[in-house]
Order: sequence, then C-alpha cells, then structure tokens
Amino acid sequence: MSIESLPPLESLYRYVGLRAQHLALLAEHAEQLLGNPDALGKTFYWYLLKNTETADSLLALPSERLNGLVTSQVRYFGVLLRQPLDVAQAERVRALGALHHRLGISMVWMTGAYERYLIHTQERIEDLDLPLPSRRLLEEAVRKRVLVDMMLQLQGYQHGLDSYAEAQQQYLRSMSRLYALSSSVSLAIVHATDRRALFDAICRVCIEEGGFRYAMIGWVDEASELVEPVSAAGADLGDFADRIHVSLRADTAFGQGPTGRALRSGQIEVVNNVCEDSSLEPWRPLLEAQGIGSMVVAPLMLHGRAAASLAVYAHEPDFFDTSKRQLMATLASEIGHALERLDAVERSTRAEQKVAYLTSYDALTGLPNRQLMLDRIDQLLMYVHEGYEVVVLTLVLEGFDEINARIGHARGDMVLCEVARRISRLVQTFGSVGRVGTARFLIASDRSTQLEGVLADLLAVMQVPVHCQGDRIPVRATLGVASGQAGSCDASTLLRRSDLALTRARSTGRDYRYFDEDMDAEIHRRHALRNAFADALGNGEMELFYQPRIHLETQEILGVEALVRWRQEEGHLAPGAFFPAIEATDLMRDLDRWVIRQAIRQAVRWQASGLDLPISINLSAQTLGHPTFVNEVTALLRGTPLAPGMLEFEVLETVSQQQAEAVIDRLEACRRLGIVVALDDFGTGASSLVHLQQLPFDALKIDQRFVQHLLEVPGNEAIIRSMQAFAQHSGRRLVAEGIESRQIWDRLRALGCTEGQGYGISPPLPVDALLQWLKAWPLSVRNSGLAEASPAA
Repeated sequence: MSIESLPPLESLYRYVGLRAQHLALLAEHAEQLLGNPDALGKTFYWYLLKNTETADSLLALPSERLNGLVTSQVRYFGVLLRQPLDVAQAERVRALGALHHRLGISMVWMTGAYERYLIHTQERIEDLDLPLPSRRLLEEAVRKRVLVDMMLQLQGYQHGLDSYAEAQQQYLRSMSRLYALSSSVSLAIVHATDRRALFDAICRVCIEEGGFRYAMIGWVDEASELVEPVSAAGADLGDFADRIHVSLRADTAFGQGPTGRALRSGQIEVVNNVCEDSSLEPWRPLLEAQGIGSMVVAPLMLHGRAAASLAVYAHEPDFFDTSKRQLMATLASEIGHALERLDAVERSTRAEQKVAYLTSYDALTGLPNRQLMLDRIDQLLMYVHEGYEVVVLTLVLEGFDEINARIGHARGDMVLCEVARRISRLVQTFGSVGRVGTARFLIASDRSTQLEGVLADLLAVMQVPVHCQGDRIPVRATLGVASGQAGSCDASTLLRRSDLALTRARSTGRDYRYFDEDMDAEIHRRHALRNAFADALGNGEMELFYQPRIHLETQEILGVEALVRWRQEEGHLAPGAFFPAIEATDLMRDLDRWVIRQAIRQAVRWQASGLDLPISINLSAQTLGHPTFVNEVTALLRGTPLAPGMLEFEVLETVSQQQAEAVIDRLEACRRLGIVVALDDFGTGASSLVHLQQLPFDALKIDQRFVQHLLEVPGNEAIIRSMQAFAQHSGRRLVAEGIESRQIWDRLRALGCTEGQGYGISPPLPVDALLQWLKAWPLSVRNSGLAEASPAA
C-alpha cells in the first residue's frame, strides 16, 4: 500500500516516525512532563502578550477570560501527552487549525506556541532521573508527537485557506459575471431602439451573463395601481412571470413584497433568504418550487418617478451582498437614464434636436444653460450694429439656501421655476434669459437703450413674494451688469465682468452694480497683494507694534494691544492696506497664528525681565471659527511660563453673533487657559444685551467711532453711559478706544470710564520705542522691572 492510500493519521505517523514505543513512553512519563503546569501557563501567557498578532485583542479581554485561555492551552498540552491520538482527536486538531485560520492567527504563531511546549518539556526531561538513552528517546517521542499534532493543525489551517480561496474564487466568478452583465446592459442600452427591445435585451443578458434563474421587468400601470409584466427570461420560464402578481398599494398582501416596496420608495430592495421573508408569503410556493434562494428588485426611474421594476432571482441564498447590491443599483440607474432618453426620443420625431435640447437647456426651468447663453452672447457680439453694445445681466436670488432649508428642495424648485417664468415674461422682448447656477440667471441683449427700464422692472418684479402651496415666500434679487462691443470682448469676458459687478453689489449691499474697469484693476491688485503678503509673512517682514492701555484716572499702564505692521522700504504698512486682500483666505489664519506666537514670546521676555505687561490680540473670524483653534492656542502656550492674564484675545461683536454657540465653547476654553477675553468694537454689532450677557467676555471695548465723535455727537454720550451701566451690571471691564485728545479723555472720566487707549495717549509703537515711552510716562507701570526690560522684538 502506498503512503498516499493510507489513512491520513497513519500516514502522518509513518511520515514522522512516531511508533507505539514513543506513545507508550509518553503515557508513562506524562505526569512528570506536565510537572509545574503553572510555569508552562506563565510561559504561554507571556508568549500571548508579547506576540503582535494576539497582544492587542487579548489585552482587551477580562482577566478571567485571559486566564481561562491560558488554562485551556495547558490542558490541551496535557491531552496531547496523555491520550492516544485517534481519528476523532485528529479531526478535532484539524478543526482547531481551521479555526486559527478564521481568526487570522498565522502559522508562525502556531509553531511558536508548540515551541513553548517543547521548551517546557525539555526542561522537565532534564530533571528526570533517567539514563541518557532513555531521556533522548523521550525527547524524540515528545518532538514527534508534537510534530504530528502541529502537522494536523497545519492540515486544518491549509483546509481553511483552501476553503477561503474557493469561496473567494466563487465570489469573484459571480462578480465577474455581474460586471459582464453590466457591460452587456450598457451595450443593450446603446443599441436599443425602443423600450420593449431594451427590456427584452436586459432580461436576456441577466440570464446569459449574470447566471440568474429568472429576470423580469414589470411596468407600472398608475390607473390600476398594478405592475404588469412586460418582459421576462429564464430557463423553463413557463408562466412564472404571469403568476407574479404585484400591487402598488401597501395595504394589500400583493403590495407588501419587495417589488411594491421598491416602487413606492424608489430604493432597491434585497431579499437574501426567500424562505424566511414574511412579505413574500403570497409568492412563496412558486419561488420555492422554482428553487429561488434570493432576489433583488430595483426600481427603474423615469422623470423622477418609479415607472418600472427590474427583478432578478438567484438560486443561492445570501447572494446579494453590498457590492452586488450597489452594482444592481448602478444598472438600474443606467437603465433609468436609458428610459428617459428613449422617452424623449419617443416624444419627438427629431431625435437630434431633442439631444441638443438636453445638452443646451436647464432641466428644471427649461431655460438655456450656461453654454447656450455663451453661444448666444457671442452671436450678439458678432451681429450687433456698430455703435451699439451687448449687455449682460447676472441675477442671483438671494438667500435661496435658506429658502431650501425652510420649505424643502422640492418646493424650492417651484420657487425657482416661478422666478424663471417672471424673468422670461419680463425680458421676452428685450433679450434671452438662461439659468447658469442654482439660483443664478443670465440675461443677454443687444438692446442696450432699454437697459434702465428692464433693470428697474426686474428689481420690482423680484420684490413680489412667491406663493407656493399656501406659503408666501419673500424673494429678493441682486444684479451685476456689464456691457461691451464687438471686437473689445467675448462672451466669457462679459460673463466674468457681470459676475464681478454682482459680487461688488452684494458686498456693498446694493441691488445692482455696473461693471467698471476699476473692478478688474482691483481684482488684479488684490491678487498681487495677496501673493506679496504670503511671501512677506514667510520672509519675516511682519512686525508687531504695541499701543498702551492706561487707567484714565490714575494714568497707570494696564497693558498694550498688539497691532501688526508690514515692514516695507518706504515705511510700515497698516493692516487696513492689506487686510481686505487676505481676510477671506487662509492667509488671515496664518497671520493670526504668527501674531499670537510673537505676542506670547514678547510677553514671556518681558515677564522674565520683571515687566508684567498684558498683551491683547485681535482675532479674525476665520481663526476663531476654525475647529483647530483651541488646540493650536493650547500648543502655543504649552511649556511657556506665561502667567494667567498676560494674554488677551479681542473678538468682534459681529463674529460673536454669527457663531454664538461655537464662540462660547472656544472662548470658555481660552479662559481656562488663563487668557482674558474681550469683546471688540462693542456697539456695532446690534447684539441684544441678553445675547451679550450669555457670552464669556471679561471686558468690553467701545467702538472708537463712538469715542472719537463723543464731543460732536451728543447721542454718543448717552450710548457710552448705557455701555458703562451694562458693563458694571455684568461685572465686566469697559475700555474706550480712539481717545484722540485730552478733552475726550476728560469727558470719558466724567462719564465713569476708567480704561482707555488711543493716539491722544500714544500711537502704536515698536518694542524699543514702547519701552522708552513707558519710562517717560508720568506714572510708571506698577512693577519695578521696566528699567531692565529687554527691547528684543
């Protein structure tokens, strides 16, 4: 008998050389070899924890589970030595190897575990009082027995690998067939000339390429609320399709199945076990008789509604996993698009014109799209009479996102359609109108002499609310206007200029704006300034100036405000010259990070020299609104010896209104870091006092416009009095900015204001000049470290 024909266990014995003499010797000395099981348990315990394959998962186990695992391993080794290896035990060992494969434990780990057993046994054998030949024979018996066990486990492991590979191959084969099906469906869509031919081809390729048992397409009859089979395919089809009765009504048994659900919801429905799905009760005998294990139903959408259903039936249960479901959904989507194309062709005797329509017009409003409008503008420029101009108006419906959020997208589309109708009626004798964005329309005309009247009419008609399903929806529009002659511009240029004028109108709060050349120049200037600023920030051309803040009564120095300056050859550039170019970009956050870092370093230097001089910093909306803001500040403060209260953040009142919830959390986090928080430009944001009372501000800074005109505008005095009362009531400091003269200073003192800053006290100064100013100030700061303070920037 060849070794291949022997039983597997006997083959292993002969291959390894394990004989009855070995097994008898193991049984005789099993108890001695298992001596000190605790030592073996500890050895195996440390092997588990040090091994990367098992450590993470085992450490997550409760201690009793982990101890039980170790105990079971020791017990397993005892069985290995004590009991003879029969066929049943061999199968259990193979099953254990297969289990290890399923758990993802590698063969290397398994052999390492057996090595622990051998090391432990070797130590026990060395302690036995046996002649050397007997010890060597016992060692050989242990090695061979362990080797047999290990090979059985590896057999099981390999069987697991083979089973997994076979399952993967089967899965890949099924996916390959589905991809082939997808390709064939695409070809059927391309070649189909009518709906019935398309449906027949789809059902046929589902059987031939997809390997399904049956495929069926049913068409929705809205009048009867039934689904009528229109195409089906499959081996031994017979009357299968005619016996699948489906209703759209959810209150009937024939409407509760997957087809009814898919058509009502517009979503794909999967049943992976036909025998267990209660909704299939009316059709269960038929499905079971045909050997159907699973099925999927995909709605076929036509113009936004479920017009038909594609049902495919497979022999195997659990056939439709997520990937296959997604593939079927993609197929259904493609078929739906094909239905729409065929429907458009069926409705028109000129298919080429219909395709051109679909590529040139907006599907919602029926208006020309951007490309068609650009073509029409180019045509106007080509044929406009000499001396006349082509005008382009870009109209945007303001607040449309809020309208959508309030009434829903479906009703929002109704509002857009009504707006499109209004504009079309109004400009039908003036020019062309198209929809070029979500709530953006484009009007083009060569009748520039009528522009003023049309513009006024557009603004008037857009102020009339839209009535939509019982709701009265207020609407408002902003327009940008550009004009040009043939030879001086093209359609893209006119569109860009009207967009630019629209942007300028929106930023200034105007209803409309005409384009002028200064807008182009301003765009280019800002772009160049933005690029130059990015280089300057990286090249160290920024510098902090500091403006003192004093106690108006005692003249004591209370702190300084850090103000950034751009160092250039002709002098320092103030923020107003470059902030507009960067305030809506990430460069503003980069600048804020630089300012905070420099201010912290300066405050630490001053503090180290004995000068406790708090520094306040203005924060932009971009920086405060960024989700990483608190973490970045925490990182900058980490490891610095800066005392609490030495750093102050100033936040604009408008920012606190727009981002109230996020602002509260972030500013509270800053306060926990020892940072003082102030509300800048108090009085300009139109916040309610209740709103401000809830925000975590330690100080309020009066907007300098109230202070600078305090003596000329009597009403400002009343405003400042109310601000002072609010600050006292809420327990906050009040700081007056913009003190330009001694008269304003004195008047503020009379009103009860105690803190202030401004050019009447000191302009912003670089570090060296600030220290000189501090030494010369009538009342020196409240500490004694000024003379030794380092002037380092």
